[in-house]
Order: sequence, then C-alpha cells, then structure tokens
Amino acid sequence: MTGDEVRLILFNGLPGAGKSTVAAAWSARHPGTLCLDIDLVRALISGDPRHTAEPARALGLAMATVHLRGGHDVVVPQLVQRPDQVARFADAAASGDARFVHVLVEAPDDVVADRIAADAAPHRQGLDATMVAAYAAGLAEVAREPGVHRLTNDEIAAAVGRLEELVRRR
Repeated sequence: MTGDEVRLILFNGLPGAGKSTVAAAWSARHPGTLCLDIDLVRALISGDPRHTAEPARALGLAMATVHLRGGHDVVVPQLVQRPDQVARFADAAASGDARFVHVLVEAPDDVVADRIAADAAPHRQGLDATMVAAYAAGLAEVAREPGVHRLTNDEIAAAVGRLEELVRRR
C-alpha cells in the first residue's frame, strides 16, 4: 500500500454486521476519505423507501467516482448481495482510477439479530428472519467471487487493524 494509492473500499455484509462502524473507523484513520453511506443518500430522496434504493446507489456511485478522481479514498458501507451490483462498485473504482477492495464484514448471528431489532431506519422496517436469510444467501454467493476479503467484526480496533493488514497484503 503506497501513500498515493487511491481505493474504493466496499464494506459489504448483513444489516447489523458493523459495516458503518468499520467504515467510520477506517475513515478516521485515513484523513480525506469519503465515508459514503448510501443509506444516508437514500434518506435524502423523497418518496416510498422501496423506490429509493436504485437512485441512491446511482447517485452514490457518481459521488464516489468524483471523489476518487480527486485523489481521495472512498469507503462504502453497503449490503450488496448480487455479483452484478458488486461490479458496479468495481466499475466506479476503475472510472476513478482507483483500486477496488471488497470486504465482507461478518458478525455473529445473535449480534446481527439484536442490532436489526434496535434499528429504526425506514428502509429496514419489516426486516425479518426470512429476509435476513435471503440476504445471507446472496452474500454467500458474492463471497465466492475472487478477491473478497472476510473481516470478523468482533472488536472494532482489532477489526480495523486486521483490515489494514489485508489491504496492505493485496
């Protein structure tokens, strides 16, 4: 890892796995990094939350590309359960002359369930065990893609330290 290498890091995983927490911790260690939470972009788009995911993702990818072209890293905490959607993030990195890093953030099932139960985000209303299982199945498919790093989010400082090492080795 060189000081001038620009990266788009996708922190992927189930709701409640700690993607946003890891992304924020990474950003704090790397000044100038855009911590692009597409769920926050989604909240800025009016209308039924069921119809805001795609416009928010498209807008987020455009924002990421602009920031990357400016020579700055971007981290994106986002559930992405289809390989064709992961490819959109890789394409944004390429468009921004950056390296794409895909990290699957994992946490124990009981931790994920507790965090989901405590989450009041409008787009997560009605998220039940069946939907989480479907998300997990999609993530299992995505995790089989080449180059995916797996990161257990057990303790944030340790997790970010391990992530630093994973990115350095790649």
